[in-house]
Parts: sequence; structure tokens; C-alpha cells
Amino acid sequence: MTRSQQQFIELLRAGLWGEKADESLFRGGVDWKEVLKIARQQTVQGVVCDSIETLPQELWPPKDVLHRLMMDRTKNVQMHGLLNSIVREVVEELDSRNVPSLLLKGQGVAQNYRRPESRSCGDIDLYVGMDNFHKAGEIIGRMTGEEAGPESDHHIQLHFKGVEIELHKKADYMPGVRMNRDLQAWTVESLDNNLSNNALPTWNNAGVAVHLAPATFDAFFILHHAVRHMTVGGIGFRQLCDWTMYLHKHHAEIDIAMLQEKLERFRMKAVWQEFGLIAVNILGLPPAELPLAPAHMDSTKTEKILRQIFISGNFGHADGKRKKAGKAGYLKKKWRDFRFQISRLFMLFKLFPSYALTYASGWISGGIGRLLRLK
Repeated sequence: MTRSQQQFIELLRAGLWGEKADESLFRGGVDWKEVLKIARQQTVQGVVCDSIETLPQELWPPKDVLHRLMMDRTKNVQMHGLLNSIVREVVEELDSRNVPSLLLKGQGVAQNYRRPESRSCGDIDLYVGMDNFHKAGEIIGRMTGEEAGPESDHHIQLHFKGVEIELHKKADYMPGVRMNRDLQAWTVESLDNNLSNNALPTWNNAGVAVHLAPATFDAFFILHHAVRHMTVGGIGFRQLCDWTMYLHKHHAEIDIAMLQEKLERFRMKAVWQEFGLIAVNILGLPPAELPLAPAHMDSTKTEKILRQIFISGNFGHADGKRKKAGKAGYLKKKWRDFRFQISRLFMLFKLFPSYALTYASGWISGGIGRLLRLK
């Protein structure tokens, strides 16, 4: 890692846990523009800002750089207030129409942070399941005054007060027909059945009870969602911070036997353990809070995974190759996207061969299915 990357990680780790950053790493020179550029690429400016304030003032960034960072934090705090109010409004409206809902990721995950408002926020993901999907879409559509965007296999998009809402009939998906079928069955068992029985954990959002996923499902879901993005674009530190802070808060609630079974079924055991090492060794999660920790708490793959994280940034938005592909014409872009996907599969195979083979087979069979439907 570069010196700026090491300094960034120290600030991120300290900010997550409310500890003082190791000031010795910042004596002898800091390229603050580079450190904060990394923080923006990884969308963790708020957490980094929290830890900068633990350094002696003579080590702080220049005033203009610090001012921009403080402005970012202020905007993020305001955005949290807006998103929380929208979640309350939408959930209350759905409840009044007897449509139970569940909050995925985002504002729910933020509650696991020491300072929830320090987590960078974006959209709102609500899960309602298959049976209530179209009814919920109509209800939210009346609230927003707009028609929903195109319906994908697992969600639709709407906008309310300038915020994107993704309404999900499926929480996630897996490559391959059999694995995806098993994941959807687990989703119904964990989410739909418990929603109908009102047997889910809740977040008290200023007096409104917002349903959240049970711990075993959510611990798996948060990591798998991040790794799935790694295969198609990129994975960032914010996603790993989400998972790390979730484990810190909820590790005692996880059903270890069920987690072991699901990780093995979905070829995710090695993925869980490798990213678990990053959560412990890089982000500071106490080892006892990592379920199914590997026997040896070090790995030759950590540096390779970190390199991918720094290259790609949050959801792959920092990757220069992807930015160039986005500016190309339609056919050239499709070709570059294909080449990029193949390169991601090779990268994934080097890190997690079992999961990569599963993903590749699902990707190929899905592509063939789409071609057949076009005929």
C-alpha cells in the first residue's frame, strides 16, 4: 500500500471505533488531497472526518481542504434526516394499507455505526415480497406522483422528494438456477414469513417501527451484495464497513449452524473468511465477533483484495477503465463491458475459485437465456 492508503485506513479504522488515530503515521508529511480523494472514492468521508478531529490540530489538513470535508459531512447529516423522514412516511403509508415492508441496507445498516449520520447515504431499499409488490408500487406511486421505472427481475425504482426508492420483490439473487431458487426460498422463509407474523427485528425511527432482516440472513446478505458488486463493477470500503459494524452489533444473534450451512450451499465460505480477515486485521473488528473465523488469522489474498478495493472504489465508480467505457459508443461500450466482465471473472477465480465457477456458469446460462428470449 502507498503511504496515503495506509493513512486513509488508519483514519477509517479509528473513525469506526471512536479511537484516536495513530498520529505517528501523520508526522513526516501527509498528501491530504490524496487521502481525502480516496475517502470520497470509497464514500466514507464522514467516518474519516470524525477521526481527523482526534489528531493534534497541527496535523490537520489545510483549512480549504478541511472546509470541503466539513461541508461534505454537513450535507450528509442533512441527507440522513431527509432519508429517515421518507422511510417513516412511506412505511407508515404502507402499514396503513396492510402492506408490511422491510428496510434493506442503507438507513437500517447505518444504525450499527457509532455515529449513524457519519455513514454516507444514498437511496432507500424496501422489500415487500412478491405478493404485495404491485400493490406497494401503486401506493408509493400515488405518493410520488410518478410512474415507476421499468420493472426488473427483482425491483422497480421510484423517486420521492428527490430520493430514489428501490422497491424489491426479491432481496437479492444468485448466479445459477438452482442456487437462485434456494436463495429465494431462504428469503421467503426469513423475510416474507416473518413479515406476515410480525416477528422481525425493528428500528425505532422517531416513533415508527421499521422492520429489518433477521441477523443470520442480513449478515449473509450484506456481504453477498457487496461481493456480487465486486464481480460486475467493484467493491468499496463503505460496503465492508457496513458488514463489519453489522457483525460488531449483531454477532451474538447469528445462528452459526444455519450460517455455516448457507455459506457452504452458496459457495461463500472462503469469501466470508477472507473478507472476515479484512474486517478484523484492517478495519479493527474484534476477532471474537467474527463468526466462523478461519483457523489462521492471516492470508496471502488480503493484499490482492485490498488492491481491488482501492482500484474500484464504491461500486466500481473509481475505476478509470470503466469510466472510459462509459464514454464509448454503444457497440464499443458493449464490447468493453464484455471484456471487463471477463477480466472480473478471472480476478474472482484467482481469489475464490469455487464461487467464481458458480458465478460464471450462472452468467453464461443467463446470457444464453436472454438470447433465446430475443428470438
